[in-house]
Amino acid sequence: MNDKNKVILSGRQKISYSGPLPPATEFAQYEQILNGAAQRILTLAEKEAEHRHIAEDKLLNSLERGQLFAFILIVLSLVVMIIGIVFNVPLATIPPAIVALSGLASAFIGKSPKRTAD
Repeated sequence: MNDKNKVILSGRQKISYSGPLPPATEFAQYEQILNGAAQRILTLAEKEAEHRHIAEDKLLNSLERGQLFAFILIVLSLVVMIIGIVFNVPLATIPPAIVALSGLASAFIGKSPKRTAD
């Protein structure tokens, strides 16, 4: 055979998956290799999901608590500012006005959500 007539074929295959559990075909192979491996993997995935839910709940609770404290601080600043105006003490109204206005501005401006590249 002549070297000019030879054809070399090559290929590459990449397989990937995401998530806590492997694909079903690999999952069955784990069980064949080690008895009980599938159950251990499922238990691990369930514990991870439970941990993630607990962490998300704690984060949401802390965010709600922070919003409540910020609201109370802004309301108190506004009350002190109004009291200062009523009793004709204009210099005493400047610090609470700054706190209240900066808090209100940050609430309306807020943070823009981060964009992820797809």
